[in-house]
Amino acid sequence: MSETEPNGSGPSGPASPPTASAAPAASSPPRRSPLPPLPESLLSPLLDTAADVLRALDPQAVPVSLRRLAGFDRKGLTRGAARQQLLKAIQSYDAFHEEAIGHFVEQPEVEAALDAWDPADMLPVVDDAAKRSDLPLLASALYAARPRGWAFGLGAITAVFERQRLDQEESDELHARDLQIAALEESRRRADSGRIDAEQAAGRLERELKEERQGRRAREEEAAKEVAATRKETEEATRQLAKAKADNEAAEARLAREAERARAAEQERRDLRRELAETQRKLEAKPKAPVLRPADLQALVDAGEIARRLADGLGGVADKARQLLPDSGAATAPEGGTGRKPPGNAAAKPGRATRRPLAPIPQGMAADDPKAVDAMLRTPNAVIVVDGYNVSMLAWGEAPPSEQRDRLLGALAGLQTRTRIGVIVVFDGADVEGVRPPRRPGLKVIFSPADEEADAVVVREAASLPLHVPAIVVSSDGWVAEKAKQAGARVVASATLLQLLR
Repeated sequence: MSETEPNGSGPSGPASPPTASAAPAASSPPRRSPLPPLPESLLSPLLDTAADVLRALDPQAVPVSLRRLAGFDRKGLTRGAARQQLLKAIQSYDAFHEEAIGHFVEQPEVEAALDAWDPADMLPVVDDAAKRSDLPLLASALYAARPRGWAFGLGAITAVFERQRLDQEESDELHARDLQIAALEESRRRADSGRIDAEQAAGRLERELKEERQGRRAREEEAAKEVAATRKETEEATRQLAKAKADNEAAEARLAREAERARAAEQERRDLRRELAETQRKLEAKPKAPVLRPADLQALVDAGEIARRLADGLGGVADKARQLLPDSGAATAPEGGTGRKPPGNAAAKPGRATRRPLAPIPQGMAADDPKAVDAMLRTPNAVIVVDGYNVSMLAWGEAPPSEQRDRLLGALAGLQTRTRIGVIVVFDGADVEGVRPPRRPGLKVIFSPADEEADAVVVREAASLPLHVPAIVVSSDGWVAEKAKQAGARVVASATLLQLLR
């Protein structure tokens, strides 16, 4: 390959760069310089300088093929199409060639590369440039200055560059393969982990299924036992019902016989009364006190004895009839009570014990006035029985049951401290299994059994108080109020107590 430029351009050494006022490049003859096939990236330093020269040229001096690139910025001139246009302009237009080459070879790093160039020691120089990653600078310097042996140097640089490219491609391929192998290993590891997890899950499900089957058999056996027990209880209840029915029929028969006897005795008593009245009239008609004959005296004694037996018999018949009659509205003593209270404000029947009354209501006050209730609460030794949820639901119905209990107990503790009255609070125990009643001074807290409502416990607690203890029951439940009155307690509405607590 020749080391001189064609078209009489002289040696390939650096030429003096043309000025910016040189003739337009369009009038310069095309420059065709032999160039070994080089990758474009090896001439990037030279093309960067050419791009700077292009942007500094006078618009009239820009080669025709580059005028379309004249308005590009530095970044736009680094793209592939612009690079090819710049390289063609360097090869084809003398003025642009000289301008670009002249600016390039003046750079210190280019001069250093040319000074280090030695055709006799070409391969070590190329290897050193490759180690320093300076192959593009050395290739651009050789192409621009074209010293002795430049063509062979470009060939060696191209070979080393190609070898590096192939090595890099091989390295990239190996790296990609390593990544692929690592991904496959990770996939296999995940698959193994998933398989192990699936096996563990299958084992766990099998154990759970076995436990569920055992539990189901146990539940079935328990249900069968409960059914058998229920059947037995039903049969026993049926027998007891039949026995009670027979006893009731027998009692009704006895009652009918006693009633018949009572009617006969009543008729005999009326007859005796008529005879006695007739005898008295006869005696009163005589002027002197008669002297009764022994037979008359004996008749009077017999009549008195018959009347006494008749009264006793009628009392026993009435008691038996009252026991056999269903609930007819008569006031009966509650379970655990000590007697029944007469209806309204009537006095108690003779022989029936009554509960000690509360302090009287101040004059001018109604029974449901909070001040009147406060006066009653100050009765010595008095006890108040509170239907807990009946009061708390009215005051704090939006709160959970535990919070309702705490609020009510706190308010009642203050009331007890102020009035010194004994306080019993009854809550429904169906939803507090395992919860111990809280301990508060002066307060007794009771949870009803799970199978019993708190209403019955409220009534039982009030009725079980001794008769010398004045009792107050706080509830707005009609049934509780009625039974509490029968137990001799004063009933106060829940709303009235809340007004007092507030």
